[in-house]
This record gives sequence, structure tokens and C-alpha cells, in this order.
Amino acid sequence: MWLIRGVTSYLFGSVEFSLKCLGFPTLGFNVTSKVVDDEQGKRYEQGVFEFGIASTMFVPLTMVAMINLVSFFHGVIEISRGRRRMEEWFIGMFIAGFVTVNCWPIYEAVALRKDKGRIPTKTTIISAVLVFALNTAASFTSP
Repeated sequence: MWLIRGVTSYLFGSVEFSLKCLGFPTLGFNVTSKVVDDEQGKRYEQGVFEFGIASTMFVPLTMVAMINLVSFFHGVIEISRGRRRMEEWFIGMFIAGFVTVNCWPIYEAVALRKDKGRIPTKTTIISAVLVFALNTAASFTSP
């Protein structure tokens, strides 16, 4: 839950405040849908996150999850091929692994779930394109 709150609400709150102070019209957003149907109620009782509403709040959240998954597997590949030593990358691998494990509900909502509570495909595609662009830009800046 800390990941969801830290990545989305603080970011959007800061952007909303900044735009309001500069005199630009603000977007306004709903974090979740307040309408509850039987299927949504069942998922709530099971303790499953509800991502079914198309919201810009889920784009940075999905991006963070994708970036950490890619980073973790890149680190595993680098270590297993012998290009890096585990002693050098232990802290980075630990943090990436910790965040990857904590992002499991997001990975589940992106790839495994087939119900209406999954992350919308449009949000997943936007996040993947932005992650690819960020990764490409980072590859040009690294030595």
C-alpha cells in the first residue's frame, strides 16, 4: 500500500497544486469508483485490489512496477553471466527484489487477472511505452 500511496497520490497532488498555483486549470481525478456491484464486492471480501477504473493514477504505479521487474531480472542476468559480482550489486538487487515482490498485485492486475478489476489494457500499453522510452533514454546517458 505504501508503494501505491507514495508513487501516485503524492505525485498527482503535487502536480495538481503546482498547476493550481500557476493558474492552469486542474484535471481533478477519482481515485476509485464508488459504485459497487456484486463482483466488486466479492473481490473486496477476498482482499483483492480493484484496478478496473481507467485512471491516470495507475500509469506511474504500473511504470514503477515494470521498471523494477526489468531491473531485477537484468541484475539476475548480469550476475548469472558473471559480468557482475553479487557483492557489488547486493543492495541494489535487494531493493529491486523487495519492490518487485511488493508489486505482485500490480503484475497480477496487468497480466494474470481476467475479471473487470484488472488494470485496463490502455493503461498497461501507455506504461509500457513510457518505460521503453525512459529505458532507451537512460541507455544513451549511461557510460
